[in-house]
Order: sequence, then structure tokens, then C-alpha cells
Amino acid sequence: LVFIPFLVIIFLQELPSPKQLSFQQAPLTTKIFDRNSTLLYQIYATQNRTLVPLSSVPKYLQEATIAIEDKNFYKHQGFDIVAIVRAAIADFSGKPLQGASTITQQLIKSTLLSPERTIRRKVKEIILAYWADRIYTKDQILEMYFNQVPYGGTAWGIEAASEVYFSKNTRDLDLAEAAFL
Repeated sequence: LVFIPFLVIIFLQELPSPKQLSFQQAPLTTKIFDRNSTLLYQIYATQNRTLVPLSSVPKYLQEATIAIEDKNFYKHQGFDIVAIVRAAIADFSGKPLQGASTITQQLIKSTLLSPERTIRRKVKEIILAYWADRIYTKDQILEMYFNQVPYGGTAWGIEAASEVYFSKNTRDLDLAEAAFL
């Protein structure tokens, strides 16, 4: 019993601060235009990313993302205990793996943690998601999510995904395209 508090303190000290989310220097795509504003080249290493404010993301795209990724986004405190229990029961009973990560947890995993599938990483993710939910508003978390998570291949963030898959800006997506993303 003497070592348990000591181990908890050590575990908590190795966590990154979720305050880093707002200061995160995500690699951005360099875009080169001609004098007529025609895009000539895009330069990026492994992550094609263009930041976009939440106000430029259509409401139906926000709602579609929340409906698919985290239907209780505005109700929980960064993690969804019901989803975690449901996924754990399915995992232990031999059923196909189920996801239990909230939008906040996905943001934490893609920016502050590694994608390794361990209980230790999942515990860190839950603690950091709860902490981030105390620091940021839901809209701030959603905006960071839209700008930070991968959408396949080199498309990181919703703006890059819109450009890669539909050759248009996020604000110009129609309902079907938003549902696809």
C-alpha cells in the first residue's frame, strides 16, 4: 500500500500536459500560388495539413462527425464510461473489437500520445481527455480535432481531406461529401 501512491505519482508525472494542444505546432502544408491565385505546388513531408477555423466547417459536417465518432460529445467529460464498458465486454467475450474513444480521446491520441494499443496508453488517454475537457470548450476541442486527426493517406485535418478527396474547401462541401468524410 505504501508503493501505490508512489506509482500513481510517477505515472501522472510522465503524462504530457493537454495545454500543449493549443500550442501544438502541427506541420502545415506550404502552398505556392501564381499571381492569379492559382495553386501551383503544395509542399509537405508526410502530413498534408491546412488549418481551418470551426466557423468554416459546415454545421452538417460537424453534426455528421459527432454522430459517427462520438454521439455523446456534448454530454460527457472527455471520455464515455458506458462506451468503454461496452467495448471491454465485447473484447473479453470474443466479439469483434469495438471502439470506445471519444472525439477528445482521439485528439489526445493523435497529438500527444502514440497509437500503441495498450491498457497503459488507454489510461493515459482517458486521464488526458478528462483534463483537456476541463481546459477547453467543446467547440475548441472540435476545432482542434478537425485540424489534427488523420483522414487517410497524407491528408491530416478536414481542410486537407476536402482538398484531396473533393478538390474543394471544407466550407464548400455538400451534405453527401461531408457524410463521406
